[in-house]
Amino acid sequence: MLLKKLNLPSDVKKLSLDALKALSEEVRQRIIEVTIQNGGHIGASLGAVELIVSLLNVFDVEKDKIVFDVGHQAYAYKILTGRNDAFDSLRTFRGISGFPLPSESKYDHFTGGHAGNAVSAGCGYCMARSLSKEDYQVISVVGDGVMVNGETAEGLNLVSSCGKQIIVINDNTYSISSGVGSIPEYLARLRALPYDGKVKRGDNSPFAMYELDYIGPVDGHDVAALTKALSLAKESEKSVVVHTVTSKGKGFILAENNPLKLHGISPRGEKSGEGFGAVFGEELIKLREKDDKIVAIAAAMAIGTGLSRFIEKYPESFIDVGIAESTALTVAASLARAGYKPYVAIYSTFLQRAYDQLLYDVALDNLDVTVMLDRSGIVGEDGESHQGIYDLCFLSSVPGVKIASPATYDELKGLMAWSEREKGVKVIRYPKSGMVLNVPTDVDFPRWKALADGRDGYLIAHGAAMIEVAMKVKEILMEKGKSLGVLNARFISPVDKTTLDGLNGAPLYVLEDVAYAGSLSEHLAAMGYNVRAFTLPNGYVTFGKPSVLRKHYGIDADTVAEAILNEA
Repeated sequence: MLLKKLNLPSDVKKLSLDALKALSEEVRQRIIEVTIQNGGHIGASLGAVELIVSLLNVFDVEKDKIVFDVGHQAYAYKILTGRNDAFDSLRTFRGISGFPLPSESKYDHFTGGHAGNAVSAGCGYCMARSLSKEDYQVISVVGDGVMVNGETAEGLNLVSSCGKQIIVINDNTYSISSGVGSIPEYLARLRALPYDGKVKRGDNSPFAMYELDYIGPVDGHDVAALTKALSLAKESEKSVVVHTVTSKGKGFILAENNPLKLHGISPRGEKSGEGFGAVFGEELIKLREKDDKIVAIAAAMAIGTGLSRFIEKYPESFIDVGIAESTALTVAASLARAGYKPYVAIYSTFLQRAYDQLLYDVALDNLDVTVMLDRSGIVGEDGESHQGIYDLCFLSSVPGVKIASPATYDELKGLMAWSEREKGVKVIRYPKSGMVLNVPTDVDFPRWKALADGRDGYLIAHGAAMIEVAMKVKEILMEKGKSLGVLNARFISPVDKTTLDGLNGAPLYVLEDVAYAGSLSEHLAAMGYNVRAFTLPNGYVTFGKPSVLRKHYGIDADTVAEAILNEA
């Protein structure tokens, strides 16, 4: 096997075309083997194998800077830059990250967790090259989906002022959902053109408005064509776009036939369900049946957020803005002003990209917008850039926003009905998966719900995962002779002072899988309540299974129970 024999990455430059093709197939099988076992973003990474092999053959990876826009496509790069032996640990605790991570390898030049930053990062490297008077190539590898992203547009505008950059578009016609708007249509027209093996310059370039030359469209699975095109780009004196056309999931028939559903897969043995997102989607259909002012908005995450059936039934009431979260919030604001009731379905980690729009476009006039915040709390294997642990940090600074965190599917259903009646800005946050919790619920919102009484104090938690932890803590302590009640703090804002004040100063232990800053714990302490906080640190949370991470950061049931028992 070449992967075992080669000195990587340097030997990739020495290989013949036949050997590069053989290496590509080995890398593809390695990606399939590991992602089936560990889970991961299989689709885009399989599609980019030949592209990455060709990049490493043409460029000098020891000095040239290759920056990936979103690490979904970078698994082959990890394998070929000295991490093949460690690749079995992909996305596992203390293993290797599923995204480019500079702290992991000198070959990872920029963090690639969120979309849209590669061209701008490339501009920064071009400026650094000029300032230091060094000589190296700067290559930003972007997906076609990020061409609609605002930061990508800003970066493209800046390229001509920074010095030569090579922008490789990995065009597989999908972002996470299928493309929307005029840019995907423009790329489709380019894909239909014949490739003549030459550089289109000046006004002949499809990217002339950015002063970028153009090479393409190149077959992204033809190593011979790719190496020639990338060599042309390398020899060019001007910034140039290399437009490659790839197939998402290439070489794995299930992923090729299901490019949306198999964008990413779960680890072997784990069921991949939409959980709370599926419940949200079904309840939104019921709301729309009664009120034609209900509108759903997504940012390239329609399937992941549970909107598939809603789209089938009410396509006219669905809007996908692409990978443009800030636009999603501003569109929602305009719809609300026009008398509609928008529901913005978005992952927690991506809402922070629209903070300005939430703060000023939506909340300043307390518009009737509901944000459904999926993947909140510890997400797990995707790591630092995808953990949903910071939303309370910035949501707590938005005046007037109401924030709820359901513990059960039934509670989410009740909150959906409440959100349709309640005016103003509402955020309902929940994890991907739903725990089947045997806890009581009601619709007395925004009051908290007592799940159990106790004589020695109360455990306060919100969200399915931490309510489950709190109930286990109660059981452990009961066996040790300590009786704690459990409160489901399903509204983080407004705080249920009536319930709190009725506890008559009992000790309070607050359990949250969020960063401490902006947490319920911090707010209760600021309000003068005597609380002990069990939260995540104000830092970055690594990757691994959620249960492993809760244990690592001390918010699992055993650790919390022991800490409470050991109190002075």
